[in-house]
Amino acid sequence: MIQKIKDLMQIKELIDTINQKVDSHSNDVDSLKQQLTELTKHLNDVKSNQTEFLTNFKDNLNIIEESKESLRKEVYDFKLLKAQTQKNILEKFEEELCKELKVNSEKLKNDLNEYNKLKEQTATTLEQIKSLSTEINKFTELSKNIKKEDFELTRYANKLQEQDKEKLELMKRIDTLEHLIAKMRRQR
Repeated sequence: MIQKIKDLMQIKELIDTINQKVDSHSNDVDSLKQQLTELTKHLNDVKSNQTEFLTNFKDNLNIIEESKESLRKEVYDFKLLKAQTQKNILEKFEEELCKELKVNSEKLKNDLNEYNKLKEQTATTLEQIKSLSTEINKFTELSKNIKKEDFELTRYANKLQEQDKEKLELMKRIDTLEHLIAKMRRQR
């Protein structure tokens, strides 16, 4: 008997558990019903919006076709204008380039003439320096061979100083010419 009571108690517990699950499922079903109702409402709204959109689209299809044709014409006109503009720009560029080339070629000729003149002057100056150097070497050799007793060196020392001054002056002129040549090269 006690076993039956225990079995009955277990059955009651099982029934209570099943009742709770049924209640939970019932709540879930109610929630799903509510969501389904809302979804149906949204679908009806979307359907009405879509119908309205299609109606408007059909109404505006003619306007779109006219706009498309107008756009085609504009694109064609734009392509023509682009080709003409490119041609005009190219002609203008060639014209300006020719002018600049003429001006620069004349400047280059003038610079070349100046360079040749400076080159000649430099060659002449170098020859003079070589000649002077030869003379200085001769004097140096003479000064080595002169005995102190034979000659007083102060006069020759003064001459050598003068020649050194001349040499320094010529060297300065060479430096100046080299700077001028370098400057002309940079300006080119």
